[in-house]
Amino acid sequence: MSLLIAERLFRTLFGEPTGPLDEDGYVAENEAGRRRRSGAARPLHYELLLDAPTLKLRRYAPRRRLRRRLPVLLVPPLMVTADVFDLHPRRSLVRHLVEQGYDVFLLDYGKPQARDRRLSLGRYIEHRVHTGVRMVKRVTGTDELSLVGYCLGGIFANCYAALHPQSGIRNIVTIGTPTDFSAMLLHRVLAGVSRQPLEALAAHYGYIPAAVCNASFHLLHPDVVLRSPKTFWRGLSDPDFIASPRPDGGRHLEYVNLTEAAFKQLWHNVVLGNELAAGRFTIGRRRVDYGRIRAASLIIASREDRLVPPEAVTAITKTLTTKDVAVRFVKGGHLGMLIGSRAGRTWRLVAEWLEVRSRRQPVAPAKPSASVTPWRVVPLPAAALPSALRKVS
Repeated sequence: MSLLIAERLFRTLFGEPTGPLDEDGYVAENEAGRRRRSGAARPLHYELLLDAPTLKLRRYAPRRRLRRRLPVLLVPPLMVTADVFDLHPRRSLVRHLVEQGYDVFLLDYGKPQARDRRLSLGRYIEHRVHTGVRMVKRVTGTDELSLVGYCLGGIFANCYAALHPQSGIRNIVTIGTPTDFSAMLLHRVLAGVSRQPLEALAAHYGYIPAAVCNASFHLLHPDVVLRSPKTFWRGLSDPDFIASPRPDGGRHLEYVNLTEAAFKQLWHNVVLGNELAAGRFTIGRRRVDYGRIRAASLIIASREDRLVPPEAVTAITKTLTTKDVAVRFVKGGHLGMLIGSRAGRTWRLVAEWLEVRSRRQPVAPAKPSASVTPWRVVPLPAAALPSALRKVS
């Protein structure tokens, strides 16, 4: 009962970051009004290649002729939905890449429940990312591809490339992805103080509730509530508010549960143990050695990022042995650098950097099996997803 009260207290105090997005990721009310008057951008369409509760794979329909480039697989973080890559029609990395002629795929981990409590970081990397990579290569007929990861999704991309140097990952782009957590002192202090109550919460539910995940965000960004209190309190009073489309055609940032196993690895090994920077992080019996990454790497950080400071992001350059490594700084906070008002520089950096590293020879795509149900095009936002094409546990 006390755990339930604690969860509700978190939700009451911190709620959901539902305010409009501005340079930190929330669009200002006056801008939303202009967008409403000028008309919302048409939503992107995608094909659902995989559909399981904790693993979906989207392939976005091209808006122009595809160029002869390697396909791009976007790897989202945990604790928020995969829509963070396409949260707003005019603030979307997905849309920018699609309009530049890239063949874009997006992993989606769904919304974990109590039955998924054993989903660890290792299972996300070795099964979810691995399955996505194999499916992208299968449907495009190429042996190589590029990975683009945001925050924890960048850790997944790097770990996968380190564990599978022969997997055909030619390029990796990470956006706001930490490696050295010793540079994130406040996070380590909060992780140490909250470890025992959060462990009890995870053991009780099988996950860290979504309300607690965005509570941690608000502890580091209290100005999100102060910036738009009217919208914030409306989100608390109306449970359907977050799920509803925005007047400007976008959607609200939605947090999801963090599984018990993933939380324990993240808290003990990655944050408190700082095992990624020390080269001690293991998945199964294998040590993750970033020095084994063969892919070219673009590392994007922001000096305005209060959640993940740039020194935590750029620390990976001390470990990488590949010759093609670039570090670029952009404007905006941790979320703002991806979907904020100044995120256009981030999108251009990604597209232009991949341009010269993604040329490939034309290869005939593999013919689909006659027993596979044809893909269905699903508009975003989708009210209902199509039936499963392939079940993946």
